[in-house]
Amino acid sequence: MVKTTRIELKGLPKISLNEWYAGTHWNKRKTTKDNYKWIVKSQFKGVFPKTKQYDCEYYFEFRIRPLDVTNTVSMIKMIEDIIFEDDNYKIVNSISINSQKGKEDKVTIIVNEL
Repeated sequence: MVKTTRIELKGLPKISLNEWYAGTHWNKRKTTKDNYKWIVKSQFKGVFPKTKQYDCEYYFEFRIRPLDVTNTVSMIKMIEDIIFEDDNYKIVNSISINSQKGKEDKVTIIVNEL
């Protein structure tokens, strides 16, 4: 039986992959990562252990100017580094991403433990 965990995160800064790698200074990237860690940990207390395997679904909603699906990858990477003890390919088997216009800025993550 698959165990499913639903996580809803609000208040994360919208970071486009284009912006992240367009020469942003490392200190600004570190500050952004630290902010993500604080926000995520304030809304989700758990950590998925590296002894299991997972499939993940990310549903982004943006109130103004939704990001293209591939531009959400920098946000996903920061979230994964926080909620998973380890996120290598043997542990996080797959992800799916959806990005759309919504009533508020948020990401809903469905983590299926295999």
